[in-house]
Amino acid sequence: MTANNYNSQKLNSSFKTKLQILMGHNKYFLFGFLLVIAILQVFYIHYKKTIKELWHPIMTPLFLTMVFGFWLNLIGKKIPNLNQLGLGFLLCILVPSFLVQKEIIPKILADAINKDFFNKSNHQSLGINFSQFFVTIATIGSILNIDKNLLKKALWKFIPLTLIALFCSFLLVGLVGVCLEYDAIPQEFIKKNYFSDSIIYLCNSLTSGGTNLGINRFANDIFPPVFKIDSKQIRSMLVAPLILTRILAILFGGILYKIFDKTTYSGGGKLEIKTANNTPITKDSDYKKNAYQNYHQQIGTSLLIIFALYNGATIINKFLSNYGFAMDGMIYLIITLIIIKIFNLMSNHYEKSIIQSSKFIITNFTPAALVCFSISTDFDKLIKCIMNYKIFIMIVVSLLSVVLITFILAKSFGFCPLEAALTAGLCSHSVGGMGNIGIMSISHRMNLLPFANIATRIVGPIIFVMMNIFFKLYYY
Repeated sequence: MTANNYNSQKLNSSFKTKLQILMGHNKYFLFGFLLVIAILQVFYIHYKKTIKELWHPIMTPLFLTMVFGFWLNLIGKKIPNLNQLGLGFLLCILVPSFLVQKEIIPKILADAINKDFFNKSNHQSLGINFSQFFVTIATIGSILNIDKNLLKKALWKFIPLTLIALFCSFLLVGLVGVCLEYDAIPQEFIKKNYFSDSIIYLCNSLTSGGTNLGINRFANDIFPPVFKIDSKQIRSMLVAPLILTRILAILFGGILYKIFDKTTYSGGGKLEIKTANNTPITKDSDYKKNAYQNYHQQIGTSLLIIFALYNGATIINKFLSNYGFAMDGMIYLIITLIIIKIFNLMSNHYEKSIIQSSKFIITNFTPAALVCFSISTDFDKLIKCIMNYKIFIMIVVSLLSVVLITFILAKSFGFCPLEAALTAGLCSHSVGGMGNIGIMSISHRMNLLPFANIATRIVGPIIFVMMNIFFKLYYY
């Protein structure tokens, strides 16, 4: 072997070793390489105007959203001061939607991610519906992870606190509507007075169970017979304020965390005051740190149980819908989980396995899910709501009022003010499963997700029934 060949092999070996070390130990280099692949893929789709040649229904959207989610979250975390407001998650929620609106992300790609991957594409339930997959696993794991005694004691105090906050919010928003002369409603709608119109047309869309229950039921079944206009037009009017509410609720969650987390108003992640004082605090970093410990061999079994619980809830929903009790299947899932937890219907072994699977999904896929959530958000509608100062002010008043009321009343109900404001306050608005996860993530309170879901999924239908009765008595 000549000296030149020997030196060449030595150089190649050295370069190969350094590259392997760089790829294996430098996360930023690795994700930079992945980002290049993702950008090239988006550019190719943009240029060719087709996704068929490079598209896999699961791996492609998951790869793109995970990579962009990682970098947006990283950028947000690196910006001083603003990073403490959860800027990383906010960038995941806003930037992709803006890029779709500017057509930097091709519409054909955005539609494929939104309709075929993140949500259902049509009424035949075709599509991956990753949103439901993610929210279901996070919800089941979080409810089973909560202490049984805390759940039993807090449940009967938590729902009344949430309802009190919402009723006070309705009154305040109605008064603001009178002051602003709220009239941002279609001409075909029946108008009674500024106060009641503010409640039935704005507060209703924000608090009555979200798009699946409140908005769709009002747009498809309740409003059309009275107003004689297309349900699509009704839905667009109701959905637009809810989009803005979701974004603002997550932002307010970050602000509350920044201001109150290190104060005496914080329970350090514990909802009940007694629990906060007597129980060691499990920090969000510990929550993530335990994601790879025990029960790996049980992940398959736990996922099977999760899927069985979800499908069982949908069967219950379908059966009861024949008797006029059609709701979101998640409502029956949460009720089922509460019964399982309170009456010890599942062994501790399987509970821990499910909790482990839930932690794995939340830890690894939250930024990707938020990117999908952003892509499915209509940026034009968001801007339109922001530009309509009446709607913007009333939404801000609605959110701030529930936060303030739950914060003030929390100790009377035995709750820590910050945790109550985040769950019974912000999550009382129908921000949806991803909205709840956004609020809990940005405030480092993922362990409180069960109460966030109760505020949205249990209280929401109560408000829906009351709004329905109010509308039929006053507007028919």
